[in-house]
Amino acid sequence: MTPRVVSFGEIMLRLSTPGYQRFAQATSFDACYGGGEANVAVSLANYGLIRPL
Repeated sequence: MTPRVVSFGEIMLRLSTPGYQRFAQATSFDACYGGGEANVAVSLANYGLIRPL
């Protein structure tokens, strides 16, 4: 039997400005995704335990 993993939770998105600009001054943003649930799901996928959809 193939193990099945289901992950529930939210994905957090962090926006930051390049060059430490203020948000009002910036014309672009750098985005970083994270969150505990996302980190666990990505780690399991990297170990080959689950396949992303």
